[in-house]
Amino acid sequence: MADEPLRHELYTHGHAPAVVRQHAQRTAGEAAAFLLPHLRPDMRLIDVGCGPGSITRGLAEHLPAGQVIGLDLSRETLESARRDAAARGLMNLRYEEGSVYELSFPDGSFDVAYAHQVLQHLRERGLALAEMLRVVKPGGVVAVGS
Repeated sequence: MADEPLRHELYTHGHAPAVVRQHAQRTAGEAAAFLLPHLRPDMRLIDVGCGPGSITRGLAEHLPAGQVIGLDLSRETLESARRDAAARGLMNLRYEEGSVYELSFPDGSFDVAYAHQVLQHLRERGLALAEMLRVVKPGGVVAVGS
Protein backbone atom coordinates (compact mmCIF):
# COMPACT_ATOMS: atom_id res chain seq x y z
CA MET A 1 0.00 0.00 0.00
CA ALA A 2 2.90 2.40 0.63
CA ASP A 3 3.82 2.46 -3.08
CA GLU A 4 0.23 2.84 -4.26
CA PRO A 5 -1.75 6.10 -3.89
CA LEU A 6 -4.46 6.03 -1.25
CA ARG A 7 -7.95 5.81 -2.69
CA HIS A 8 -10.03 6.26 0.43
CA GLU A 9 -9.67 8.01 3.73
CA LEU A 10 -11.70 7.72 6.89
CA TYR A 11 -13.74 10.93 7.03
CA THR A 12 -13.56 11.78 10.72
CA HIS A 13 -16.96 13.54 10.82
CA GLY A 14 -18.68 10.70 8.97
CA HIS A 15 -21.72 11.03 6.72
CA ALA A 16 -24.48 10.78 9.31
CA PRO A 17 -27.61 12.71 8.30
CA ALA A 18 -27.02 15.42 10.92
CA VAL A 19 -23.46 16.01 9.66
CA VAL A 20 -24.56 16.17 6.02
CA ARG A 21 -27.41 18.58 6.91
CA GLN A 22 -24.99 20.86 8.73
CA HIS A 23 -22.51 20.79 5.84
CA ALA A 24 -25.32 21.49 3.36
CA GLN A 25 -25.78 24.90 4.99
CA ARG A 26 -22.35 26.08 3.85
CA THR A 27 -22.29 28.50 0.94
CA ALA A 28 -19.77 29.57 -1.67
CA GLY A 29 -20.24 33.13 -0.46
CA GLU A 30 -18.74 32.30 2.92
CA ALA A 31 -16.56 29.24 2.30
CA ALA A 32 -15.07 30.38 -1.01
CA ALA A 33 -15.28 34.17 -0.63
CA PHE A 34 -11.51 34.41 -1.19
CA LEU A 35 -11.89 32.62 -4.55
CA LEU A 36 -15.02 34.26 -6.01
CA PRO A 37 -13.29 37.48 -7.22
CA HIS A 38 -10.91 35.36 -9.31
CA LEU A 39 -13.62 33.44 -11.18
CA ARG A 40 -14.70 34.21 -14.74
CA PRO A 41 -18.14 33.04 -15.93
CA ASP A 42 -16.70 30.55 -18.46
CA MET A 43 -14.20 28.74 -16.22
CA ARG A 44 -14.07 25.00 -15.63
CA LEU A 45 -13.77 24.13 -11.92
CA ILE A 46 -13.49 20.95 -9.86
CA ASP A 47 -14.51 20.90 -6.20
CA VAL A 48 -12.83 17.95 -4.50
CA GLY A 49 -14.47 16.60 -1.37
CA CYS A 50 -17.66 18.48 -2.21
CA GLY A 51 -19.89 16.65 0.28
CA PRO A 52 -23.54 17.65 -0.09
CA GLY A 53 -22.64 20.16 -2.79
CA SER A 54 -23.94 23.41 -1.34
CA ILE A 55 -20.63 25.21 -1.93
CA THR A 56 -20.28 23.51 -5.30
CA ARG A 57 -23.76 24.71 -6.29
CA GLY A 58 -22.80 28.28 -5.40
CA LEU A 59 -19.64 28.01 -7.47
CA ALA A 60 -21.69 26.75 -10.44
CA GLU A 61 -24.00 29.75 -10.07
CA HIS A 62 -20.91 32.01 -10.33
CA LEU A 63 -19.79 30.19 -13.50
CA PRO A 64 -22.95 30.24 -15.67
CA ALA A 65 -21.05 29.72 -18.94
CA GLY A 66 -18.54 27.33 -17.39
CA GLN A 67 -18.60 23.83 -16.01
CA VAL A 68 -18.35 22.68 -12.40
CA ILE A 69 -17.67 19.15 -11.20
CA GLY A 70 -18.15 18.15 -7.58
CA LEU A 71 -16.17 15.10 -6.49
CA ASP A 72 -16.67 13.08 -3.32
CA LEU A 73 -16.23 9.56 -1.99
CA SER A 74 -19.76 9.32 -0.55
CA ARG A 75 -22.21 7.92 -3.09
CA GLU A 76 -25.21 8.68 -0.85
CA THR A 77 -24.22 12.30 -0.31
CA LEU A 78 -23.66 12.77 -4.04
CA GLU A 79 -27.11 11.40 -4.85
CA SER A 80 -28.65 14.12 -2.71
CA ALA A 81 -26.43 16.77 -4.32
CA ARG A 82 -27.46 15.58 -7.79
CA ARG A 83 -31.16 15.83 -6.89
CA ASP A 84 -30.61 19.37 -5.61
CA ALA A 85 -28.77 20.47 -8.77
CA ALA A 86 -31.47 18.97 -10.99
CA ALA A 87 -34.25 20.67 -9.00
CA ARG A 88 -32.46 24.00 -9.46
CA GLY A 89 -31.88 23.42 -13.17
CA LEU A 90 -28.11 23.79 -12.94
CA MET A 91 -27.01 22.35 -16.26
CA ASN A 92 -23.35 23.37 -15.78
CA LEU A 93 -22.91 21.21 -12.67
CA ARG A 94 -22.34 17.50 -12.28
CA TYR A 95 -21.23 15.30 -9.43
CA GLU A 96 -18.89 12.31 -9.62
CA GLU A 97 -17.76 9.73 -7.14
CA GLY A 98 -14.00 9.62 -6.83
CA SER A 99 -10.83 10.26 -4.87
CA VAL A 100 -8.65 13.36 -4.82
CA TYR A 101 -5.70 10.96 -4.98
CA GLU A 102 -6.76 9.66 -8.41
CA LEU A 103 -8.66 12.30 -10.35
CA SER A 104 -10.05 10.75 -13.52
CA PHE A 105 -9.32 13.77 -15.72
CA PRO A 106 -6.47 14.54 -18.12
CA ASP A 107 -3.70 16.96 -17.20
CA GLY A 108 -4.77 20.60 -17.50
CA SER A 109 -8.51 19.89 -17.59
CA PHE A 110 -9.58 22.70 -15.23
CA ASP A 111 -9.02 26.40 -14.68
CA VAL A 112 -9.61 25.95 -10.94
CA ALA A 113 -9.30 23.12 -8.42
CA TYR A 114 -11.00 23.90 -5.12
CA ALA A 115 -11.05 22.04 -1.80
CA HIS A 116 -12.90 23.14 1.33
CA GLN A 117 -11.92 21.47 4.61
CA VAL A 118 -10.57 18.41 2.81
CA LEU A 119 -6.82 18.42 3.33
CA GLN A 120 -7.15 18.24 7.11
CA HIS A 121 -8.71 14.78 6.75
CA LEU A 122 -6.01 13.35 4.46
CA ARG A 123 -2.94 11.35 5.40
CA GLU A 124 -1.13 12.25 2.17
CA ARG A 125 -1.87 15.94 1.65
CA GLY A 126 1.07 16.35 -0.72
CA LEU A 127 -0.24 13.62 -3.02
CA ALA A 128 -3.69 15.23 -3.06
CA LEU A 129 -2.27 18.67 -3.85
CA ALA A 130 -0.07 17.21 -6.58
CA GLU A 131 -3.12 15.61 -8.17
CA MET A 132 -5.06 18.86 -7.98
CA LEU A 133 -2.13 20.70 -9.58
CA ARG A 134 -1.96 18.07 -12.31
CA VAL A 135 -5.52 18.68 -13.48
CA VAL A 136 -5.22 22.48 -13.45
CA LYS A 137 -4.13 24.31 -16.59
CA PRO A 138 -0.89 26.30 -16.52
CA GLY A 139 -1.71 29.64 -14.93
CA GLY A 140 -4.80 28.13 -13.24
CA VAL A 141 -5.74 28.29 -9.59
CA VAL A 142 -5.61 25.73 -6.80
CA ALA A 143 -7.71 27.12 -3.95
CA VAL A 144 -7.82 25.50 -0.53
CA GLY A 145 -10.05 26.65 2.29
CA SER A 146 -10.02 25.47 5.88
